Amino acid sequence: MKTRTSVFLITLFHSLSIVTVTAQQTDTSKFIPHGKPVVTIFTNFHAGFVGSELNHASFNLTRGYFGYVFYMHPNFTATVKLDVGSPEDLFPESHIRRYAYFKNANIVYHTKRFSWGFGLLTTRMFKLSEKYWNHRYIEKPYLDQYRFGPSADLGTIVSYAFLPFLSADLSVTNGEGYTSLQKDTTFRTGLGVTWKVSDKVIVRGYGDIYHKKVTKSVMSLFAGYKSDKLIAGGEFDYYLHAGNALYKDRWGFSGNVSWYFAPHFQVFGRYDLVTSTVPPGANTGWLEENDGTVIITGIEYSPIKYLKIAANYRHWAARNDYADLNWFYVNLDISF
Repeated sequence: MKTRTSVFLITLFHSLSIVTVTAQQTDTSKFIPHGKPVVTIFTNFHAGFVGSELNHASFNLTRGYFGYVFYMHPNFTATVKLDVGSPEDLFPESHIRRYAYFKNANIVYHTKRFSWGFGLLTTRMFKLSEKYWNHRYIEKPYLDQYRFGPSADLGTIVSYAFLPFLSADLSVTNGEGYTSLQKDTTFRTGLGVTWKVSDKVIVRGYGDIYHKKVTKSVMSLFAGYKSDKLIAGGEFDYYLHAGNALYKDRWGFSGNVSWYFAPHFQVFGRYDLVTSTVPPGANTGWLEENDGTVIITGIEYSPIKYLKIAANYRHWAARNDYADLNWFYVNLDISF
């Protein structure tokens, strides 16, 4: 533990020294501090058909982000953002409740090649794959959806671009996510390397380690392609000792593609496979009731910059004898 703490402190002090030297060299005579509000709303209508969800239909407000970004200096940016959502209720008869969490509350120092952030930050685990999926308002990216890791966490993240096509990021965080504030002395340490193979192709590898009685680790390999009309991404992910428990691993892969076939219109599709390993002495995966495949396909219309509307079909094919699910959704993303 002392070694892990020492590494964290060395990284932090080294980052601060770079910040101090570079900030002194920046000309701020023409810079005027300014800021902007940030609002994102996810809402949908969905209906089940075929299978156990046949008679289920409702309107939902699934997520609201409300925040502010303050550009206090050419090299310093502060962000605060609230995440307002509906947690799972304990009882079917419960009234719907909204809980607000700080999704982001941080300060970031940045130059052309270097950045250092401290506070409640967006993690780098699946930030790139989420960008290539580009339909967060419809479904979370793979690692977030199947709880391989949190989308935001308390800690520090350092990034550096060694070359125009090669960069790396190091994160040291609490490891519990932004809805759980731990008070122990363990940290989740992650390292990611991103390689821009060409103007259209990018590859990223990521791995982290988090020791708490049993060491757990997430390993991910992602590749993406982007042109004027076509965006595609694919990833393979492995979660070793999920929940810090021996013999409880999860793994799978995800692929998605989007094609802009006309102005303001695109069609998209996604395929996920998620499965759990079989512990010694067991006959089935330790989380088999949540193992299976997902297919999402639909069409998106964006009439203006601040609005996206998508009609889509989703199919969940459960492993073995668990029920399959089929849904029709209309999702809206309102962002400004």
